[in-house]
Amino acid sequence: MQEASPRTAAHDPISALVGDDCSWCANGALTRAEFKGDDAAVCDDCGTPAARVW
Repeated sequence: MQEASPRTAAHDPISALVGDDCSWCANGALTRAEFKGDDAAVCDDCGTPAARVW
């Protein structure tokens, strides 16, 4: 069985998206947040998730 390794900034897809503009609205930027219990990049204005890791 392979052991899971902790995510580093270079391999963390959520961190790579933080600060990007939202694709769904004109004013938002992506922030790290929880979405339905999972780590996600979520728009700080409209709340739409751009990526979710479970």
